[in-house]
Amino acid sequence: MATFEEEAIDRLVGEAQRPAAEMDELYQQVLAVTGVARDQAKLVTVECSAQGVTGLDIDPRAMRWGSQRLSETILTLIAEALADMQAKSAELLRDVLGEGPLDLAAEANPADLRMREAREAYEAAMDQATAELARIQRDLGP
Repeated sequence: MATFEEEAIDRLVGEAQRPAAEMDELYQQVLAVTGVARDQAKLVTVECSAQGVTGLDIDPRAMRWGSQRLSETILTLIAEALADMQAKSAELLRDVLGEGPLDLAAEANPADLRMREAREAYEAAMDQATAELARIQRDLGP
């Protein structure tokens, strides 16, 4: 059975790990984003994700276009599906990290600020946990 102090330490550590878990969840959500593009006649559909092209559906009627038109259409749709995926990813990041440039090299980019906040929260929780452990050790005596 966990003592009160152990529960408090577990709670502090859990709180410290939450921001990192949220960033991991955001990363997983971004990886799951897909982009889709279709030609005007809806005979060719391309789906892209972080893994690249993940879906290609060609209606048999599109085979009448000839290889040149079909290959150009597929290449155009791949670019459109990738752009759709990037737009959806950027929207997701904006929703979570806020407005502003997502230039990760910039000093005050939203992702960097969130990571700094997470690090500060983790360090504060670890300081509290260390202080609590020191208090428990003093209470227990030599």
